[in-house]
Amino acid sequence: MSNYSIPESILYPIENRQDLMDLANQMRLEHQPQNEAEDEIFEQMIIAAWLRKRYEKVRSKLYDKKNAMPAESPNLPVTIDSIRRFQHEVEQQKKQLSNLRKSLRRLRETGSHSSLEDLHEFAPAA
Repeated sequence: MSNYSIPESILYPIENRQDLMDLANQMRLEHQPQNEAEDEIFEQMIIAAWLRKRYEKVRSKLYDKKNAMPAESPNLPVTIDSIRRFQHEVEQQKKQLSNLRKSLRRLRETGSHSSLEDLHEFAPAA
């Protein structure tokens, strides 16, 4: 990861840095950013992909918890609500990643070697 950096703040203490590095390296092979503007988009892609994986893990654990609960458990509605919220977060990160991929393609289609100042043109809408 010599040409880009991932903020340490993205990792929770229980998460494995090597898993994040492996994801970043896999994505680097797939997308091969070529300049500073592409690196900026690429870094955001890694963050979105990492968050999506995190949210999917939490959602999966919540499903397991829900399935282990009796139907009359007073905690069941809270757990179901949590599952819905994490599903929403998974979908948001998928959408973000898709938008970033589109931005990277548009940047490449222009044939320019844009700088970070030009990046706003390609940034996905919030």
